[in-house]
Amino acid sequence: MRRNLFFSLISSAIACLALANVSQAGVPRAFVSINGSDLNACSAVQPCRSFNQALTVVQPGGEIVVQNSGGYSTGFTINQSVTIDAAGSNASVISINATDLCTINTGPSDRVVLRGISFHGASTGSTAIDITQVGSLYVEHCSITDFSFPGTGILMPNGGNLFVTDTDVRNSIDGMVVGTLGANPASIVVEDSRFSGFRNVGVQLFNHGTGAVTVWISNCTSSLYNGPGFDISCDAAGNLDVTLVNCRAVGNGVGLSAGNTSTGTTIVRIANCVVTGNGHGIKTGGAATLVLGTNPGTNFISGNTTDGSTTGSVTLARSVDRPNIRDRFPSSSLPDLPAGEFATDEHRPEPIAFRSDKHGPQRRRREHEQTKCVL
Repeated sequence: MRRNLFFSLISSAIACLALANVSQAGVPRAFVSINGSDLNACSAVQPCRSFNQALTVVQPGGEIVVQNSGGYSTGFTINQSVTIDAAGSNASVISINATDLCTINTGPSDRVVLRGISFHGASTGSTAIDITQVGSLYVEHCSITDFSFPGTGILMPNGGNLFVTDTDVRNSIDGMVVGTLGANPASIVVEDSRFSGFRNVGVQLFNHGTGAVTVWISNCTSSLYNGPGFDISCDAAGNLDVTLVNCRAVGNGVGLSAGNTSTGTTIVRIANCVVTGNGHGIKTGGAATLVLGTNPGTNFISGNTTDGSTTGSVTLARSVDRPNIRDRFPSSSLPDLPAGEFATDEHRPEPIAFRSDKHGPQRRRREHEQTKCVL
C-alpha cells in the first residue's frame, strides 16, 4: 500500500510539472466564454472567462477565440502578437473608470488583430484602443462608442501600420487620431468605416515628426462634428500623403481641413468624394499644402456655408484609343462617345458573349468568324 501511495505521489508530481511547463510555454489557441472560468485551462472544453486571463496563456502569435456573446473585460493590455477573434459573436468590453480600455504595447514587428469586438466607454472611459507601439494592427468589424475626455476611439501617435475595416466609431470626442511624433513612419489604410457624432474631430491624420505618414481611406464617412470631419496637418519635417476615395464629409464644422506649418509637405488627393452640409467645405493653410481633385472632376463640393475648392487637379489616365469600338456593338444604342472612353487592353481582346438561339452552333460559329476580324 505504501509503495502504491509512493508511486501515486510521484505520478501526481510529474503531471503537475507537465501542466506547469505547458502553462509557461503557452498555448497556440485559447478560448473564452461567458460560461467559462479564469481558473480553467482556456481550452475549447474548459474556456476562460476573460480576455485578461486568455492573454496570459496564449503564446506569441496565437489566437483567442470567443465562443459566445457577452462581456469579456473592463480593460486589458496586449504586449505580444495575437489575434482576438469574436467574429459571429457580440464580444463586449466596457469601461468602469477613466482609463484606456485596450492598450497595445508590443514589439516593433508584432502583429495584432482585433476582430468583431464592441468597445464601450460608458461615458467614462478615456480611449478605446491606445497604441503605444505595434508593428501592424488590424481592427476589423468592430464597434467603438461613448468615450469621454480625451475620448478617442483609436489613438496611434508613434507610427506603425494600421488597417481599419468595416468599423463604426461614434459618440466620443475624437474618432481616430493617428500619425507619428518621431522618426517612426506610419502607414494607415481605412476602408468601409464610419465616424460620427463627435465633439471635436472625426479623423485626424498628423505628422509631428520626421517619419513619413502615408494614408489611404476609401468608402468612409465622417459626419456631425463641431470641428473637421477629416483633419490633416503637418508641422514637422516629415511628409504627409493622404488619398481619399469615395468618402463623405457631411455636417461638420469643416469638411476637410489640410495644413502645413513646417518644412514637410502635405498632399491630399480626393476622388469621387462628397463634401456637403459643412460650415466650411475644404479649408487649406500653408504654402506646402495641396488638395488635389480630378480632371475631369469627380467630387461633389457644394451646399456648405463656404464651399472652398481643391488647389489643383490630377489628370485621369486615358484608355487606348479604339476607333472601331462601335463596330463591335453593331446592334447597340450606345451614345456617341469620344475614342478612348472604353477601357480596353490592346493586348487582351475582350471575351465574346454568344447568345443562344434556335439556329444552334452554326449561327454562333458564323458570328464568331464575323466578330474576330475586328479584334
